[in-house]
Amino acid sequence: MDVYGRLIAADEQLLALGLLRRGDSQFTRTAQRLAGWLNDYQVSMPSAQRLFLMDELRALAPDAAAFPTWSAERLAAQFVESEPPRPGNPALESCRLPNLWRLASPDRRVMALYSGESVVAATASVLAEQNRQAGPRFAVSPPGDEEGRPGGPPHYGESIAAGPMLPGWQVSFSLLNAQPFDEAARRRRDAYLWAGYLAVAAMALTGLLAGQSIRRQARLARLKTDLVATVSHELKTPLASMRLLVETLLEDGFQDEKAAREYLEMIAGENLRLSRLIENFLTFSRMERNRRKFDFAKTTAEEVIQPAMLAMRERLRGPERRIEVEVSPGLPPLWADRDALVTVLLNLLDNAYKYTGREKRISLRASCQDGHVIFAVTDNGIGIAPRERKRIFRRFYQVDRRLARETGGCGLGLSIVDFIVRAHGGEVNVESRPGAGSTFRVSLPCETGAHA
Repeated sequence: MDVYGRLIAADEQLLALGLLRRGDSQFTRTAQRLAGWLNDYQVSMPSAQRLFLMDELRALAPDAAAFPTWSAERLAAQFVESEPPRPGNPALESCRLPNLWRLASPDRRVMALYSGESVVAATASVLAEQNRQAGPRFAVSPPGDEEGRPGGPPHYGESIAAGPMLPGWQVSFSLLNAQPFDEAARRRRDAYLWAGYLAVAAMALTGLLAGQSIRRQARLARLKTDLVATVSHELKTPLASMRLLVETLLEDGFQDEKAAREYLEMIAGENLRLSRLIENFLTFSRMERNRRKFDFAKTTAEEVIQPAMLAMRERLRGPERRIEVEVSPGLPPLWADRDALVTVLLNLLDNAYKYTGREKRISLRASCQDGHVIFAVTDNGIGIAPRERKRIFRRFYQVDRRLARETGGCGLGLSIVDFIVRAHGGEVNVESRPGAGSTFRVSLPCETGAHA
């Protein structure tokens, strides 16, 4: 060694190579001996001398100059020139030289230098070893390499931190076979869509039900208001008429017997009208509370028709008022509540009377058909439009309110008829044309049909 610590023999070998000719056998042996010293790190020499001799030998004898550590020696020399050596951290740190990284040993006495390509290749090898299946493909990128370096590894959609040993480095991945994940994403998307559809449908259904409930409450409130107004009006009208007739009789002092009798007949008619109206309201109240009880017993069509005709007799007297009653002989008996059926016929006859003109032609017929007794009430009245036929049996429904106010009524009669007939196991229907009158038919099972 000289005073600077350099190996003198190595320098002499290089000098000998310069003096020898290339074709001389000594030249080849000298070059191989020097190359062996430079590759043997047991031979002590400064790093600068080793790198210098490597460079010279590569120029003089390239065939003998095979130095696996030449790149490392060159990298170390560049590092020392760029920054003074200092103790490092046991984690990968960047250096002043571009694309150069250093890693210190735990005792900080040994420092390893890596190029960026070496780090990428090493980590890629480790990741590939850990993930041999045909699953995700991994790539590593240094800090600040969001866009990727030219010629570097491709970047993928998702990335995570590489860990404490590689601060700032990112591990990104892609899928070699993304079909299972795409299928899972599609199923999840479909589930979300269906959940959204169901939520929207549920909200729409809830809104619809809420709207119907609000409309129903509003309709009930309106019906209650109409009921109160109708009851007040319907009760007030006959009471006012009777009061006026009684006052007139008291003022006249019954001097004119004929007029007095007419007044009394009118009072009786108003009283009958009032009684029928109150009975309809009571029946409706029982219907609403489901407390309407029927007293079923064996009865005949004649026993139902006679009380109804007796109640309507006074109203149908007159030259322009005619009613025909036709009962087929030998009608089978009914198993029914006689008073309830009388109420049915009275309501039908009352409607026939109210909704006909000045000339009233009304017929009541009873017949038998297919084990049922048929009561048919026909009039020559105003008739019913086809679209109104199913609505007339609703409670408080009136086809023409103006006409109903003139004739009196609150829209309960036909609903009571329908309720009573259905309770007897029968049915009611109507045939009508506007301006051509109407025919209401009540079909009730005979006594044998009722017991069956």
